[in-house]
Amino acid sequence: MPRLSNSLNIFRALTRLRRDESGISAVKFALVLPVIVLLGVGLTEMGRVVNQATTVQKSLRAGAIYAARNQFPLTAAVKTTAENLVKKGDPSGSAGYLVPGWSKAGANLTLETPDFDLNGTPLPVVRLTATVPFVPMLPRLLPIPSFNLVLRHEQAFIGD
Repeated sequence: MPRLSNSLNIFRALTRLRRDESGISAVKFALVLPVIVLLGVGLTEMGRVVNQATTVQKSLRAGAIYAARNQFPLTAAVKTTAENLVKKGDPSGSAGYLVPGWSKAGANLTLETPDFDLNGTPLPVVRLTATVPFVPMLPRLLPIPSFNLVLRHEQAFIGD
């Protein structure tokens, strides 16, 4: 008979444990926390993509406007200054890179001066194209595949 009584006591204890909800919120939090952390980190990385793309786009505009305000054909010094403006935000090139991708392999900046046909009249244009690898903040936390930000800006010749 003691065996039946022990089994009955174990059954009653399991029934009480099943109905007890005192720690359920902690268990739910422990299950949901990794998902919330991954979402937060993912949204942060998406914000960094937008931030780096905006920074590169603004620097392309600054470099293109600088180059378009000089005489065509552009000299090597003007091209170097425009490149410094795009990559470092500084005409002398002594500052650090505006985005970390400029220091990575695969980063590329091309400056072209094609003519745009305006009803038979050639209009000189400065075209800057940047290919910059995206550098994630936490590269090992999320499996983000490597990709490049490819941006372009064109500016018509302004002159002095």
